[in-house]
Order: sequence, then C-alpha cells, then structure tokens
Amino acid sequence: TRSQLENAGDSPENQARWKFLCELPRHYHSDGQSFVHGSARNPLNEYVFPEDVYNANKMERIFGMIQKYCFQGHTHVPGVFTESGKFFRPDEIANEYQFGDEKLMINVGSVGQPRDGNPEASYVILGDHGLAFRRVGYPMNETIEKIYAIPDLDNFLGDRLREGR
Repeated sequence: TRSQLENAGDSPENQARWKFLCELPRHYHSDGQSFVHGSARNPLNEYVFPEDVYNANKMERIFGMIQKYCFQGHTHVPGVFTESGKFFRPDEIANEYQFGDEKLMINVGSVGQPRDGNPEASYVILGDHGLAFRRVGYPMNETIEKIYAIPDLDNFLGDRLREGR
C-alpha cells in the first residue's frame, strides 16, 4: 500500500521498493509505438479523458508528441482517440479497431480498477493491422474482501470495483 512506501522509513525493504520503482522506465518506444501510463506529453501523471477531444489545444499538443500510436491507461477508461478529434469506446467499434494512417492514442483500460461502468478487467490485444479490446471476469468479491481487510485502505476502493468506477 501507499503507507508501505511512505511510512516504512529507511528499512532495507523500503529502499529496495523505491529503487525498483525509480529504475522502471517512464515510457517505452518501439517501431513508432509508445507505451506510457499517463500520456505522451507527461508519461506519469497526465490524464486524457474521453471529453478531452473537445480540448483541441490539449489534444494537438499531445498528438504532436506521438509518432504513430500511443498506448496509455491512467484514466482506466478504455477506448481509441484519433488525431482528427474523435473518441471511440470499445462497444462503439465492436471491440476492434483497424489501423489506418491516422495517429492514435489507445487507452487499454485497467485490469485492476476499470472505470467505465464495466467491472470486468480490461486489456488490449495488439495485432499487425489493428487491436482488439477484451474483458474478463475475476473473483471480484474475493478481491473486495481483501481490500476491506487492509485497515489502511478505505472500503470505497473495494465498493467501486462492483460498479467499474
């Protein structure tokens, strides 16, 4: 939990955790594709929500940093952003998107905390010519009970799993 990182002092275990986290790459690039947590502009912390398609300045700046495709997930809301200013939820595209010439941002969703109203884990399968969004169930009630059992975690973190929020 966060308190394990923040309150554990200088114990060897805590130092090892921080060393591991600090050595992780903030982004990965390969063949015109970028993989980040937040966005191409701010790989760690920037949120890109579906409604951001109406913020042309923000989207133009982010797309200006993308070579071809950028895979991200910070908002936990799966979908495809196009450089032409559209956002497609997986259900709007029958869970598949074929690549064209346009730059894309793809939010893969979240395996642990989906926030699009669907509590199933969300991920993407990347192919040569497109991608497919997939959902899979998991032992949600067991996960919620484990969250409840950790005093440092608020119960709402478990409750929201049921709603995918």
